[in-house]
Amino acid sequence: MKKSQESSRTCIQNRIVNLYKPQGPTSFSMVNQIKKMLGVKKAGHIGTLDPMAEGILPICLGQSTRIIQFLSPLSKYYQCTMELGSATDTQDATGKVVSTGNTSGVTNDQIKEVFQRFTGKQKQVPPMYSAKKNNGIPLYKLARNGITIERKPIPVHFFSIEFVSRSKNRVNFKVHCSTGTYIRTLCHDIGQEFGCGAHMSGLVRSRVGIFDLESSVKLDALKEATVSKPDVFFSVEKVLAFLPEIRIKDEFVKQIINGRALPKSALKALPIKFEPGMSLRVLNGSDSILAIVEPLVNQDQFDQMESCEIAFKLQRVLVN
Repeated sequence: MKKSQESSRTCIQNRIVNLYKPQGPTSFSMVNQIKKMLGVKKAGHIGTLDPMAEGILPICLGQSTRIIQFLSPLSKYYQCTMELGSATDTQDATGKVVSTGNTSGVTNDQIKEVFQRFTGKQKQVPPMYSAKKNNGIPLYKLARNGITIERKPIPVHFFSIEFVSRSKNRVNFKVHCSTGTYIRTLCHDIGQEFGCGAHMSGLVRSRVGIFDLESSVKLDALKEATVSKPDVFFSVEKVLAFLPEIRIKDEFVKQIINGRALPKSALKALPIKFEPGMSLRVLNGSDSILAIVEPLVNQDQFDQMESCEIAFKLQRVLVN
């Protein structure tokens, strides 16, 4: 029994679990439950889900929390249900109805057409009932006290909005969007376009990076999965495979682990194209990720550098 417990602990150490969050609990509470269940001291989630939303909530365990900053910017996929005919103060089904309207003239073709108009780069005003902060105070705390403040529109990107089905005033659709996008605000804004009001009545996050619904695991099945289904725990290497890689010479491994930048002479292999602003994973000979770095130059400038010049600055060390 003891050997089995040690084996399961080794399996989950510094890995990422693709948790399925149900409706109701906050993302923060799900992280706390994971920490208690798995006996890990440190954990953090990728992308917050509202309490009424459900779906995938990847949670990084132990040292894998160091990669959250590189996963949070990934685009998100959702399955949404929008209720036409009523707007709420929270823009979703948990709020109070603040206006209603006639939906009899809204056709499916009109819905598809407005989806097309909202596709692409947009400006979105964050809702008052959100975790965004004003002078360090979450907006939802102000909203609960009846305080509404002016919010600046933020740039968002809807890569696709796909009509799925409609039953009376209930519209089902799929969204692929940039991080930081509020789907309930999209529903609200569409209701404004039609003049009848709308709110979000259901939301499922279906994909972030390599995490999808098929690879997700529910909380009540997670403890057993640590022994019977270790594949629900993802390695840092697998999760960060979308980043271009560089390989360094063995004699520079200790240097980067100690937090030092990489000179041109440290490199064994490089991607064909790179430029400042990119994040690249640094691998050693055994394919383990040591760190994430950012180029200081592009590939053409790199070729002109002296071997001793610093070519890549450190973003994050991933090993001790």
